[in-house]
Amino acid sequence: MVHIDGMPTHSFDELGPRTVLQVANIPFLDELARHGELGRFAFPEESRVFAGELAFLSLLGYDTQKWYVGPGVFESMNLEVMLDRNDVAFLCDFVTLRAKDDWGDGKKLGSALIMDDVSGGGLETEEARELLDAINEQLVSENIQFYMGHQARHLMVWAGGNAKIGCRDPRGALGQSIEGFLATGDGAEILRELMEASRMILRHHPVNQERVNAGLKPANCLWPWGQSKQAELPTLQERWPIRGAVVSQDGPYRGVAMAAGLHVVKIEDSVANESDRLEKMVDIAAKILEKHDLACLHVPFSNQMLQQEQPVSASTFVENLEQVDEHLIGPLQKLCDETNETRLFVVATSCTNKVEEGRHPYSRYVLYEGPKADGHQSTVAFHDEEVSDHPLQHAANFFERFFGKK
Repeated sequence: MVHIDGMPTHSFDELGPRTVLQVANIPFLDELARHGELGRFAFPEESRVFAGELAFLSLLGYDTQKWYVGPGVFESMNLEVMLDRNDVAFLCDFVTLRAKDDWGDGKKLGSALIMDDVSGGGLETEEARELLDAINEQLVSENIQFYMGHQARHLMVWAGGNAKIGCRDPRGALGQSIEGFLATGDGAEILRELMEASRMILRHHPVNQERVNAGLKPANCLWPWGQSKQAELPTLQERWPIRGAVVSQDGPYRGVAMAAGLHVVKIEDSVANESDRLEKMVDIAAKILEKHDLACLHVPFSNQMLQQEQPVSASTFVENLEQVDEHLIGPLQKLCDETNETRLFVVATSCTNKVEEGRHPYSRYVLYEGPKADGHQSTVAFHDEEVSDHPLQHAANFFERFFGKK
């Protein structure tokens, strides 16, 4: 199972206007489409976009309305932080806020501040460790604890907190005033005070001073969101006789895998470049399938690029997709063709964080069970025009088919 997570669905003037899938040279994905089953997934009954760890949970056959409580609890599983019954887990991101002419150090949280960067200006993990140490020295209490994660993404646990508090994903605020994205409801004032306190600690921290001196953005505020309480999913092994492993760098995504009883494999940050990383994923998948039934590969396609305020060129998306096709899909297709028992399932989910009224961004998929001797259509390709007329399916109903008998 290959999850290409964060595919732009809209057309680009730069491309004609056409979509990334229509322009990219992706012979291997097109070959899968010619010989396989094309379709599309969405959540037509919900206001949530089919993407990220939410999509993964559904792809594993779980009813997300029942089992998806929010990303915070899955990040706690990823970090192996045990939650008590009344604990609320929050994702806690280092972000960059700015005012009109400066970094807004003298401004209060509100309309005067803009969300400039949701990854703290590309904060590195060791930089984040120093910042979080400073936060822990001054803000930890009996009720609130912080736990180290990866790069700008970390975890906050609030004992006795309100899981129904209104917190927003900072990515939705990118380039906008944060006023309409601040916490609301019972307990919101505590979170706002915590965020203000974090700004006081972070603004003069040596790590941020060095970043500003080097022309980089400061990670000048903690942003808690994605709150959720403890959840206990039935594992895949309880539902089907399946063993598997997941390859992902994303914390909540890995947390879903762990909750489902899957093993987790992480590719080291030291991998030289994107093509090497993709080829490494192929090697890992082959080793997983020597002992397991399922290998899930998570490919975060554009999320990191979209975290930056600067626009990303359409050609960059095209180049990325072509790399995925050449260095991941092609070798996996070859692996699939070498055995009669291996299937390849590829799904490309949306990169948007919004569901427009009356329109539900869908995800395209192809299920490949090996080359067909005849009867395939040479004009079929893996792009939006080919799947737009297919009925919307619910991914949670697809997993059993994926593992059904041929």
